[in-house]
Amino acid sequence: MQRQRSGYQAPYNVQAACGKINESFRTGAQALEFVSRVKLLCSSYQPFAVAILSLALVQCGGPGGSSAATPIVTPSLTPAITEYSAGISPGSQPYDIAAGSDGALWFTEFSDNRIGRITTGGAVTEYAAGISAGAGPGSIAAGPDGALWFAEYSGSRIGRITTNGVVTEYSAGVSPNAGLTGIAAGPDGALWFTEVVGRIGRITTAGSVTEFSAGISVGAQPFSIAAGSDGALWFTEVGGRIGRITTVGVVTEFSAGISANAIPTGITAGADGALWFTEVGTNRVGRITIGGLVTEYSAGISVSAQPFGIALGPDAALWFAEYNGNRIGRITTGGAVSEYAAALSANANPNGIVAGSDGALWFTEAGADRIGRLK
Repeated sequence: MQRQRSGYQAPYNVQAACGKINESFRTGAQALEFVSRVKLLCSSYQPFAVAILSLALVQCGGPGGSSAATPIVTPSLTPAITEYSAGISPGSQPYDIAAGSDGALWFTEFSDNRIGRITTGGAVTEYAAGISAGAGPGSIAAGPDGALWFAEYSGSRIGRITTNGVVTEYSAGVSPNAGLTGIAAGPDGALWFTEVVGRIGRITTAGSVTEFSAGISVGAQPFSIAAGSDGALWFTEVGGRIGRITTVGVVTEFSAGISANAIPTGITAGADGALWFTEVGTNRVGRITIGGLVTEYSAGISVSAQPFGIALGPDAALWFAEYNGNRIGRITTGGAVSEYAAALSANANPNGIVAGSDGALWFTEAGADRIGRLK
């Protein structure tokens, strides 16, 4: 069961949003199921709450990690899903997942302040030493130094864990209460991360941090980030845009072609040279070229799916986790969608997703405290 984090102060507009949503609840405007879900997210699952609360505000009448591609293989017509729970602490809320240089998968445990490691055979190890209390590890990415780097949403720090489990945290240069959400390796050898308060950060492997805010719109809420084929970093803005930042900090924002109330969340580079992103608010997957041309796809995506994490698969298609739909989706670069749910536990809430060294897709189940594998 998801648990409330004591002493945590939500950054930016999350607290205000919770208040507005609760007021709408008192008017009886929303269904009880939706009320229960959003209140739970308000109290205990802040990274996802940033996106889902924006969705809730719309419905209540208010305002408005990438890994390298593996060789292309042909997926089976009926991919099988396997779930792993042994070794994962109950109530840990696995959030994001990344492929490590050691061939294993590494994932964050948001509620229990741990980093987990799972082999392709399903053996799990959890690491807590060196991670500050109340850190709230969220997004995780493989770094150019062979370590895994993660964003601490609640702690406003960047963490680094070696494949031997040694953790280092960096806070110097990171603004307090920044709300770190996404992280990705950049083409310049540094790690780039998003701050939901309205900044993009950069940290070298030596721990030197620079923050950028110029060119980012007020209320943008940068969320996820990925390296593009053009040598820049591309990021989603919960506020309804896709942003691009060069390695020297020049920002461009794109909104044309993105539906109102889309709430862009996950983003990854596609095999076609474009960036692909999820829209949790409108149940679409979007594609943006490096020239800024946007195409949205909704056909084949179930109603209320809430696509969240997205990753490039070994078959050159894009695979995405449907948080509310409890499915894993696949979209080709031509826009053809397939969804898979067989053997996935009820209320699993798939969230982060990545291609593993074994040619499978691996994903986190935030609601069921499991790691899933699809192949």
